Amino acid sequence: MNRVLVGFVATALAFLSAPALTARADDPGCDDQSDECTIVIVAPGHPPDPKPGDPAPKKRVVPDCADFGAGAIAPVGSSLADLGLDDAAHADWIHVMCLDGNDVMWMWLDPGVAAESIARMLLARLQLQPIRIGWTPLRAGAMGIVGIPTWLWVDNPGRVTWGPATISAGGVSLTARVESVTWDMGNGDQVRCTSKGTPWAKGMGGDPSPTCGYTYLEQGEYTVTATAHWVARWSGYGRSGAIPLNLSQERTLDVGEIQVIVTNR
Repeated sequence: MNRVLVGFVATALAFLSAPALTARADDPGCDDQSDECTIVIVAPGHPPDPKPGDPAPKKRVVPDCADFGAGAIAPVGSSLADLGLDDAAHADWIHVMCLDGNDVMWMWLDPGVAAESIARMLLARLQLQPIRIGWTPLRAGAMGIVGIPTWLWVDNPGRVTWGPATISAGGVSLTARVESVTWDMGNGDQVRCTSKGTPWAKGMGGDPSPTCGYTYLEQGEYTVTATAHWVARWSGYGRSGAIPLNLSQERTLDVGEIQVIVTNR
């Protein structure tokens, strides 16, 4: 295998749309229509020539050397021979540009051993976010009713809140997606849903949700927590794995009772 220089540089792809409250200053270039993010690998000092009309490239984001585990840290430009590692056992080693303190260095390492470390770094680069809770009643501040089904759904499904989100660099590819959502209803009960849920719309009535919902039996104020269970599957250098990640959001729901008063006339 050829020795590969891995320099993590964000591409200059423009975002077609961006959800609110999302900071992407250092994100890799992402295309929300193809649901893919890409990091371009280039040699330092040899940036690709921009084509006419291309936006300015984003700044280089260099990971910490400690993120990659065991390896041999050396000044930029050092070879395996300089480190006394130019033997058959290290023939397939790659070097990764990283920060050792404030210094930019090269870290020579076994790509197979480092594959999961690279995958975890790529997962962090996706900047995944918790889902936004959607439920009935729709109107902000409205009260839920005892015995009336509460519909539950993901109100902002997208690349960084539901997936799939794909990213690749340095010979490792990773795809992350939500596989289920656990709704902690604030009273000790939990509902686990494997879909985004079904948004309620006017005219649907008071029937239970066909995909994800809950019915309160007592009045009270409940803090509902929705935890999205992500799984990021990665592969590279003949290895593969899955990294679990849980992201949560909470919201308060007041539930009251409808009192029926019968009067004799």
